[in-house]
Amino acid sequence: MILKITYLTLLVFSLNLYSETSVENKNKRLNELSFSINPSIVKVHTANKQGNHGVGSGVVVAKDHVVTNCHVIADAKGIHVTKYGVSYPPYALLADWRHDLCILKFEYLKLKPVTLASNNKLDYETEVFAKSYGGNTVKPHTTIGAVKGVFDLNGYKIIQSSAWFSLGASGGGLFNDKGELIGVTTFKTPGNSGSFYSVPVEVIKKMLEDNKELSITTAAESPFWDAPEKKLPFFMQVVGPIKKENWVKLKKISIKWIANKPGSYEAEYHLGLANYHLGKLKEAKVSLDRVIKINNKHLQAYLYLYEIAKSQGKNQEMDNYKKVVISLNGSLLDD
Repeated sequence: MILKITYLTLLVFSLNLYSETSVENKNKRLNELSFSINPSIVKVHTANKQGNHGVGSGVVVAKDHVVTNCHVIADAKGIHVTKYGVSYPPYALLADWRHDLCILKFEYLKLKPVTLASNNKLDYETEVFAKSYGGNTVKPHTTIGAVKGVFDLNGYKIIQSSAWFSLGASGGGLFNDKGELIGVTTFKTPGNSGSFYSVPVEVIKKMLEDNKELSITTAAESPFWDAPEKKLPFFMQVVGPIKKENWVKLKKISIKWIANKPGSYEAEYHLGLANYHLGKLKEAKVSLDRVIKINNKHLQAYLYLYEIAKSQGKNQEMDNYKKVVISLNGSLLDD
């Protein structure tokens, strides 16, 4: 039996070897980054007037300053953060109740601040990782994902990512592949397949710049994500109809979204999604084409365009969309 090794075989073997090595190097670098950030992630402890205790997470964002979510410390009668067995009580706070970010101020907090990033050019499918004490863990833990959505809210960019987090993760950090803080892990939608949202670092920068100190016992206000359904941001109003597969309602909300924010590719995407499931493929394609014209890294739009091309037997279009999808997320190659 003669073993024949062709150039193609060698090429495939080399590519696989390179891919495995690349993944190993990438994971090693991520582990090093994650480990270097651990000292800047703290656990936030609270107690209310009934004597109940709560736990959340926090990130050191400047000397003697720790950011967390306002809902973590809302109406607390006692607050302290812990790190390496040491407890630190804050003496004041900076608060943006609407965006659910509170910065606790300390004296002699001997913990290193993280580097604050900029989200001016935050692309979809950018790799990110979240660090927090989700699940009330002893040490901060890391989850890995990618940016799946960027939504405008009062001039800020709310970040949706696939880096999941659990109870106790509120106030944790969302970081880019340089280890820079891009957001604070804030809330998720209900269910096992929920979406995970972070408030962007730009809110922190504005708060630090304004430096408007408040008492620790200042009464809390409700955040944007806790408003009645009709007053929620559009990107939250669409969650329920999608989960319940109510495509007629999704279409109505999407049309209102477009009217309210002309040029929003996320509004167009959700209109395309609604029309796709309502069997209006022509209209769906028009919306989805608009999406990728504005945002050429919108993975979900390409996936639905692929499905439309597939249903119409347009093989060349299918191949084109498939190449883009794989370039954005190589893990979908087998699918």
